[in-house]
Amino acid sequence: MMVDRYSRALLSSAASPKAGLQEGPDQDPENIQPALSNSHLVAGTHPRANLIVAASSSLLWMLVSSWLIVVNKQLLSGGFAYPMALSGLGMTFSGVASYFVCRVFKFVEAKRTMTYRFYCTRILPVGFLMALTLLFGNLAYLYLTVAFIQILKAFTPVITMAALFVAKLERPTPRLIASVVVIAIGTAIAAAGELNFSLLGLTIMMLSEVFEAVRLVMTQKLLTGLRFHPIEGLMYLAPATTLWLFLGSLFLELPSILGSGALLVVTANPVSFCLAAVLGFGVNSMAYIVIQTSSSLTLKVLGTVKNAIVVLLGIVLFNEHVSGTQLVGYIISALAFFWYQQIKMQQVHGKPAPPPESPPPKGSPAI
Repeated sequence: MMVDRYSRALLSSAASPKAGLQEGPDQDPENIQPALSNSHLVAGTHPRANLIVAASSSLLWMLVSSWLIVVNKQLLSGGFAYPMALSGLGMTFSGVASYFVCRVFKFVEAKRTMTYRFYCTRILPVGFLMALTLLFGNLAYLYLTVAFIQILKAFTPVITMAALFVAKLERPTPRLIASVVVIAIGTAIAAAGELNFSLLGLTIMMLSEVFEAVRLVMTQKLLTGLRFHPIEGLMYLAPATTLWLFLGSLFLELPSILGSGALLVVTANPVSFCLAAVLGFGVNSMAYIVIQTSSSLTLKVLGTVKNAIVVLLGIVLFNEHVSGTQLVGYIISALAFFWYQQIKMQQVHGKPAPPPESPPPKGSPAI
C-alpha cells in the first residue's frame, strides 16, 4: 500500500506533461499536470493564512506519510505478508474517497468523463504499471529494513532519467548526468555498508523503481496534454490499479491467505488496516495542498527529509542497525538528489509555459 509513491506520481509538477500516483515507492510526479484553480481544499489568499496552511500541510504530510510506512511495515511483518491484497485495500479506499470528493461533495471539480475505449487503452495500462510498482515496493519490506529502503529511494532519479532518455522524452544535460552519477555512487556506498543485505530484496526494490520509471514514461506518452486535478486523476487511476492488484491477489495470494489463516490477522487488527487505508488517501490530499500552497519542489525536498526521518524511525521502532558507511552513502545520495531537483526545476522554469487549457463546455467533456 505504498500510496506515498503513488502520491508523488499522481501529484505532479509542471516539469513535464505527469499528474501521482510517485517518489517513487517514489517516482516523482511528472505526468498529469494538476489544475490548481477550482478547489475548496485550501485556505484563502491572505499571505499569513497561506503560510500557516503551507507549514501545517508540510508537517502533516511528513507525519502521515511516515506513519503510513510504519503501519504497512508492521502489517506486512505481522502475519499479513500479502503485498497485493494490502495495496489493493488501500487503493480501493483512495478510489472511493476521491469519488466522493469529486462527484458527491464536489470539493474538487471533475472536468473529464472517461469513455470506455479511452479508459481501457490509456488508464488501464498505467494502472497496471502502478500496480506492479506498489506490489514490488511493498514486497521489498519483507526482505529489507525500513532504513535501507528509504536510502535506496534516493536512487530513483537514476532509473527515471534512463527511462526518459530511452523513450526519447528527455535529453539529459551534462549537469543532470553528473548529479545522477553521484546519486548512484552514494547508493552503492550505502548498499555496501548494509548490515542485513539481501540480494533478493535489493532486486525487488530495483524492480519497483524500474516499473515506476516505465509508468512515468507511459503516463507521459498516453496522457500527454490532459490536465487532471490530482484528486480527479486518483479517482480514475485508483480503480484501474485496484483491478490489477486484486486480480493478481486472487490467483497468487488468495489460496495462501485462506490456508494460512491470514484473514484472522485482518479481523484481529481492523483498526490498523483501516488506518493504513485512510493514511494512504491522506498522503495524496496533503501532498496536493503542499504543492498548491508552496511548490512541487517543496514536496520533493520534504520527501527527502521524510525519508531521513523514516530511517531514524526504523532504528528506533524496529531495532534496525545502520552502519557509518551506510550513513555516508546516504548523505552523498541525498545531497546529490537535492542537486538533481535544483537542475530539474531550473529546466522547468526555462521552458515556455504550456498553453492555457480552453474552458470546458457545460458538462464534463468526454475523452
